[in-house]
Amino acid sequence: MQKRSSHGSPGVRPDRRSSDRHGRPRGREAAARPARSTRTAAAPVLVPPAPEALAGCARQAGLTIPEQALQPLGIYLTELIRWNSVMNLVGAHDWREALANLAGDSFHLAAFLADLPLPEAPLHWDLGSGAGLPGIPLRMVWERGDYWLVEAREKRALFLSRMLCSLRLPRTHVHRGRVEHFFGTQPRGADCVISRAFMPPEALLPLLAPHLAPQGLVILLCNRQPAALPPGWERVRHRAYSVRSSAASAAGETRCFLAVRLHEAGALSPSGPSTDIPSSEV
Repeated sequence: MQKRSSHGSPGVRPDRRSSDRHGRPRGREAAARPARSTRTAAAPVLVPPAPEALAGCARQAGLTIPEQALQPLGIYLTELIRWNSVMNLVGAHDWREALANLAGDSFHLAAFLADLPLPEAPLHWDLGSGAGLPGIPLRMVWERGDYWLVEAREKRALFLSRMLCSLRLPRTHVHRGRVEHFFGTQPRGADCVISRAFMPPEALLPLLAPHLAPQGLVILLCNRQPAALPPGWERVRHRAYSVRSSAASAAGETRCFLAVRLHEAGALSPSGPSTDIPSSEV
């Protein structure tokens, strides 16, 4: 006579090793199932471009970059693309595109600042620094004074801090927080405030007016000059330049720098003409 199992099937023993009391598989069957991963995707490992490759790409884009800036620029562009893969810092997905369409502004800006009436050691504020453009490449070639990168978003401020720790840029600092809080940390007004699409000029300039040093300048990076400035402001200098969408393209878009300041009695009218610097074509 065959013995009946406790489950009523003759001669068949239940496989108690195949599942636990909740019906979950264990042993070999459990090992065969892939474990769920809770880790986020790691940033890719990238190698900075050789200085020769970077210099060649810069020449194609019409940029003149000092030799001593090539190595730190290569490190910055590589880290920018690596962090961009997990943080969406910028629209560029290749260091060549980032150089031609983003970092190139910084080197045009350095030439523009050299022609402005700034003190020997100006205090700069770069508002809404984001991924460090234009500030980080700019400080590789424009080392005068102190430079503050101001960014309210925590992850972007972390990226900026990591870059400054790696690149050791002179007298360059990061403030994580809103600009209204940043103003209270500064011992004096700014000689030069740089804004790249941080706020519209009609909102930005009244906000900055109480926080500028005498004759302090605000540099607006824009695609075209604003038609008018808020009351009390005058145009100082303007420079237009062309930027290619990539290093290999012939056509490009026109961008400009506009330097403005609070005017004094007897100075230019608030929306009067600026002193134009001859435009440079890339």
